[in-house]
Amino acid sequence: MDGGEMLIAFTAIICAVGLPVLLLIVLVVRTTRTKHEERMAMIEKGIVLEEPEKKTNKFNALRNGLLMIGLALGAMSGVFLDATMPSDWTGFPVVIFTVLGGGIAYLIYFFIVLKMIEKEKEQ
Repeated sequence: MDGGEMLIAFTAIICAVGLPVLLLIVLVVRTTRTKHEERMAMIEKGIVLEEPEKKTNKFNALRNGLLMIGLALGAMSGVFLDATMPSDWTGFPVVIFTVLGGGIAYLIYFFIVLKMIEKEKEQ
């Protein structure tokens, strides 16, 4: 690769990664500033808003554990299936099954937490 090709590749990477990150930062700053200005205007008018009660997720450990198990099982399944795929698909099953395992783990987590919350409401 000569200098021109390196410059093109570097520019492409910066644009592909940097522009979305910059856009996200701008959106977060604008949203935060707008909320702050709204709150300040309400305070000036004498309207005091109470902070909404933030609910903490008491099932974080369950979610993280299921996610790790799902990702690991998906990755192992992908590694085993990788040998059966054509040579130009090398690595593809590993990625797909890892993502699939994570998604299945989140679904299992959702249904477990749903049942736990229903049991708490009954008591």
